[in-house]
Amino acid sequence: MKLTDTECRKAQPKEKRYRLSDENGLSLLVTPSGQKYWNIRFTVLGERKSESLGPYPDMSLKKARELALELKYKYSKSVLHEEIKPFFKEVAEDWFENQRETWSSKHISNVRASLDELYIALANKRINQIQAPEILQIIKKIEARGSLEVAKRTLSRCGMVMKYAIAHGYRFDNPASDLVYALKNKKVKNLASLSESEMPEFLRKIKTYPADAQTHHAIIMIMLTGVRVSELLQARWDEFDLNERKWDIPAERMKNGLPHRVPLTDMMIDELQALRLTHNQDLLFPHRLNNKEPMRSESILAVIKRSGYAGRMTTHGFRSLFSTVVNESNLFNPDAIERQLAHVPQNRIRSAYNRAQYWDERVKIMEWYGEQVKNWLLKL
Repeated sequence: MKLTDTECRKAQPKEKRYRLSDENGLSLLVTPSGQKYWNIRFTVLGERKSESLGPYPDMSLKKARELALELKYKYSKSVLHEEIKPFFKEVAEDWFENQRETWSSKHISNVRASLDELYIALANKRINQIQAPEILQIIKKIEARGSLEVAKRTLSRCGMVMKYAIAHGYRFDNPASDLVYALKNKKVKNLASLSESEMPEFLRKIKTYPADAQTHHAIIMIMLTGVRVSELLQARWDEFDLNERKWDIPAERMKNGLPHRVPLTDMMIDELQALRLTHNQDLLFPHRLNNKEPMRSESILAVIKRSGYAGRMTTHGFRSLFSTVVNESNLFNPDAIERQLAHVPQNRIRSAYNRAQYWDERVKIMEWYGEQVKNWLLKL
């Protein structure tokens, strides 16, 4: 039943707040202090909402009804429009499947983890209804765990999904675009690496540390090859051709998603042959408890730390050392050094990538560097 202006004017305060109902979800709220406010209730996608329109009698019954009708029409049209928009998870999965062919298996796993974090709160929300504060709340929870880098990457991937949604006409803005300014800044800490002059003493202590033979071989090989530690520890014997003196790392194990070739020197081949005598598994460095899995990089790092180099040297430090020593020699083409480090130029898409590019010079680089390592070992 509709309200009359007389009913609104004569409504008296009671001990508790109450409401007088009108049409289209409109009602007059009367407070214990005698104040009167117009309010409208409505439902959007199954969720009950309410909105305050203003005080009575400043806003008349007629004006309140006009606003209520206008809002009812607005939200009914909004629901019809929004119901045809996909959910966040649908858009995210579409984006994921569209991109995954260009990613390494490790990157696919990382992106999937980010999406799972976002799905907790956003999976079943319409893509065009999501606002910045909702996204920030998710990212802040990750940040609160101390995972600053994970928070940053998850936000970035949320932004990519939103850009994908914009491209398909699902929304007109990217609510994640400026949220990076609300995150904590992570203090940049360079990974520790020793200098060339410190290597003889370092290797002396490593050699005398009572670790198993496999771990000692891993340390020498990571130092000689200049590859990332994961690329070495996940290596399989069928990737190596000792006769052709080359090691081919498949694309799925490379950070850049492209195959990479490492020249094998005499010293590397000696290490490989000695390592082969320690086991007969498919992996170069099988885990001691499960030979189908590679040994962990933490095993190498533990030897480094227990040899007295905690905070001064890391597994990645061998790669930094290789880059520094070779570059500072001024003997080789910088582009050949970069290719040996598997640093791919930004225009790789526009030019054919050749894993053997600068091969002859890269062979010389690895042989020269191997001699430097040999000299450090001779000083033990």
